[in-house]
Amino acid sequence: MSNRLTDYIEKISVLYPLHFGFRTGHSMDMALINMHELITEAIDGNRYSIGIFLDLAKAFDTVDHYPH
Repeated sequence: MSNRLTDYIEKISVLYPLHFGFRTGHSMDMALINMHELITEAIDGNRYSIGIFLDLAKAFDTVDHYPH
């Protein structure tokens, strides 16, 4: 079922093309390469480039998964 759903989502292009998480062929390496290319193009074009990076690795540690 998972494969069928994934195939369908890919077929009808529901996801944003630059969504890299949990997709085949869209690894974190690809996200970093894409970011590098965007920054390089901005610098080469004498444009500004700004990045906001959030580390959400521990974000869900604050959620109470076991209500009292």
